Amino acid sequence: MIRYEIGEVFLQDEERAGFMVSSLMKRCWAAQLKVVAEFAEVCSRHGLKWYAFCGTLLGAVRHKGFIPWDDDIDIAMMRSDYNLFLHYAEKEMPGYIIENYDSYTPEENRFFNFQGITRINNTYTADFNEDYLNEHYGFPYTVGIDLYPLDYVPRDPEEYETNKTIFGYTVLTGYKYKSLHWEGYEKPDAEYEDIDLDEAYQAIYNATGVKIDGDGDVLKQLNDIAVGISSYTKSKDSDMVACMTHTGFGHSKMVFPKSAFRNSFEVPFEMGNIYIPSDPDTVLKINYGSGYMRPNPHSPHDYPYYKMEERWVRNYVLSDPMMARYMPRYYIQDVYNEDPAKKILLDVIYERIK
Repeated sequence: MIRYEIGEVFLQDEERAGFMVSSLMKRCWAAQLKVVAEFAEVCSRHGLKWYAFCGTLLGAVRHKGFIPWDDDIDIAMMRSDYNLFLHYAEKEMPGYIIENYDSYTPEENRFFNFQGITRINNTYTADFNEDYLNEHYGFPYTVGIDLYPLDYVPRDPEEYETNKTIFGYTVLTGYKYKSLHWEGYEKPDAEYEDIDLDEAYQAIYNATGVKIDGDGDVLKQLNDIAVGISSYTKSKDSDMVACMTHTGFGHSKMVFPKSAFRNSFEVPFEMGNIYIPSDPDTVLKINYGSGYMRPNPHSPHDYPYYKMEERWVRNYVLSDPMMARYMPRYYIQDVYNEDPAKKILLDVIYERIK
């Protein structure tokens, strides 16, 4: 059973591999591991296999925990187990937000950008309620895990390239639909802007034989096509597996022998364990090259991921100085130097309320 024993020492600033991990990031890690433990419990109860993936797998093998400059958790499951998890999680992870294309709710202004994965979050936004902070190691921001489905890759390279093209175009069409129909929707990388919806529906019909009803639930229809394309190939017709989210959006090298994920086993991860694929060396070499054991301190993400929420908290403190008495300084430390003028003002505020 996956469990993590989080102590006060773990939550302190720490230098790892020459990189300073802040107390706030350590609290973030601890809160994420809480999600992992509860996710793992559902999987254990129903005999579902899962694996640390991407940077989390690299961290497990190279650091026996998080990569010091990483800030998220990546997990993969074969499609059949992934689907079963989603079925059980709705009832067995109450209070968690299980976000995928099937759970979008435009009325609530939630703009989760589906790319064929699921996001398991513990909350929608920052929460400074004392009970919440006590339960999440003093970390007030959103935490969760990214859950990737692995599908079988057809042996015919041309067929696979076609599948990737259809998948990518279907997702971009979904972005275009949301930009037109969801007030306030905006995605930073606007590859979809030049798409004409009627032409897109026709192109998808020509490629798949599936007609999009423009007056119906368009996003659900697009999701069904994307999932259908991703999961069409069966194990007997394949030697490799991949997550279409990666290969359909430019990471074509991330295709792995299906034998690498035949089984999983536990390895140390921070103050507990985590499951990894049965052939982690092959998976990591494909992802990161043969020198994956050599640390390379950089983050592929906008580190830390919770910058936007931090910025909101910082501005809130500036507009209501008395709020600062409830917010330890480490809550805003990672954006502290972005604006020197505001840094000076914050210092004055903290001095005044000591």
